[in-house]
Amino acid sequence: MATIEELEQQKKELEKQIKEATKSQKQEDLKLVRQLCKRHGFTHSMLKNHLSEGRKRK
Repeated sequence: MATIEELEQQKKELEKQIKEATKSQKQEDLKLVRQLCKRHGFTHSMLKNHLSEGRKRK
């Protein structure tokens, strides 16, 4: 049976792995979007109404 400390350590490791996997997936998805935009000639003005707002720029 695992101790609470061991379980907490496992939890931290899993959270770290999830964060890294999410970051990696985002990078791959963005790469795909850029590829498709380039291939089909999509521009920002063509897509702007179909995308979410994203971060606010100052």
